[in-house]
Parts: sequence; structure tokens; C-alpha cells
Amino acid sequence: MASRITTTMKKSFRGSSGKTGTKQWLSGGSGGAGDLSKWYGATRKLYLPGGLLSQNEIPNYLNGTLAGDYGYDPLGLGQNIAQVNKYREYELIHARWAMLGAAGGIIPEGLAANGADIKGGVWFETGKVLLDGDSLNYFAVPWTIIDNPLPLILVLGAQVALVGGAEKYRKEGAGPPGWAPGVGKFEPNVFGGLDGNNPGGPFDPLGLADDPDLFAELKVKEIKNGRLAMMSMLGFFIQALVTGEGPYANWSKHVADPFGYNLLTIVGSEERIPTL
Repeated sequence: MASRITTTMKKSFRGSSGKTGTKQWLSGGSGGAGDLSKWYGATRKLYLPGGLLSQNEIPNYLNGTLAGDYGYDPLGLGQNIAQVNKYREYELIHARWAMLGAAGGIIPEGLAANGADIKGGVWFETGKVLLDGDSLNYFAVPWTIIDNPLPLILVLGAQVALVGGAEKYRKEGAGPPGWAPGVGKFEPNVFGGLDGNNPGGPFDPLGLADDPDLFAELKVKEIKNGRLAMMSMLGFFIQALVTGEGPYANWSKHVADPFGYNLLTIVGSEERIPTL
């Protein structure tokens, strides 16, 4: 089985004239996926370089079939393949939320700092705006501002209903009929038999998963960016606690004075007073 996986992952996709520009851009412009043996199978990259770690030291449940498997499980949490697959589902959900959260944590603040009329642009001040009885502005498109006159309780209720409904449909593997760009109308059974973590279908309007090799490479990119986003969100929390400012303000000050405003100067400053 392992040799078959490795052989499959070593295949290179030969691009055709019908390949879209989007797919070429996502695959690095080479016309298809790169060498997947770097990311999957027995010859994949591990969390330590060669000579410091061998395949014999990797738990057998980390067999290189999952994207982003570097053989890293120092606490032995995986235990078996079924447990690893369950943890992968949790990791993907958190990673996708973190990627959305990281963008939502810095973009509104950056827009507000550059003149946009956005109330509560700093991520930890958004809720405070609603608690103070004010309303939020949704910066929906570059040329208009949309007011949100709803009170906090209704905003919270809408979020719980929408996210709860999406999570219910995700767990059940089915949902109401709908419409998606590039796909059109679809029925509730469209997700039947699809991968729960990467279903494609209406969630893949660009058809990126049509090429299995490119799809395998994109799954690696997703989990790597998702892990980075989870670390970024942790950094946002710590920065806010230490400096009392948002990530965009911290970044701007560091770029303006890299040697005068960084981790060492902030932590070592006696004038630093957390404001959260």
C-alpha cells in the first residue's frame, strides 16, 4: 500500500491547453502540481532534516497520506489512524476559521487607519462598540459604507443561527438546495459520498479539484497556511494584551522603526502598561 501511495504521489500532471489561468497561478505557473513526493508518502519531508530523524522513528499512524503530515506527534496524541483523521477534521475547521479571523483582525484596522469610516476597526474593540450602544459600519465594498443598526443581542443571535446551521449541515453531510457560482443550482444530495473535509462540488466553483494532483498540492497549501493563521491569531491576542493595540498598528510601528519597536524593546520597556 505504501509503495502504491508513493508511486501515485510522484506523478506529475501534464498541463493541457484547457487548463485555466487560475489553476496555473495556484500551482506556481508550471502548468500543474509539483513533485508531490515531497509532501506525501514515505519520501515526504519530516519535521527534522535527514540524519536527525528517520522513518523508523515516526509513529505508524502517520503514514504520509494526509496533507501536512511531517511525522510530528511528540505527545502520541494520534494513537491510531482513526484518531488522526478525527483530529485532522478538527484542525481543518480551526485552520479555516483562523484564516478568516486573521484577515478580519487586520484588514478592518488597516482600512480604518487609512481613512475608512469603520467603527471598532481594531478587532478587540468591535464588541465594545456594540456594548456601548453604538452600531457598526460594514465596509462591504470600496465605494460604500453599509450601516448596521442591529443591537448586540440580534447580531449575536444571527451569528449563532447562521454558524450553527452551517455546522449542522456539515455534520449531517447534507443541506438545503442552493445555488453556487460556476455550479448553478444544486440539490441537497449533492454532497452525498463526498469527502467531508474537502467536499468540492458547490464549494469548488473554479473546479480546482478536477485535477487530483493539483488538488493534493492545494490541500498541503491550505493546511500550511491554516497553521500559520492559527499562530497569527495567537500572536494577535498576545500583542493586544501586551501593547493594547491591534496587529496593524504594531506592524506599522515595527516597519517604521524595526530596531526601536520590536519584541525585545516592547517586553523590556518599563513604560509598557497592558490596557486589556
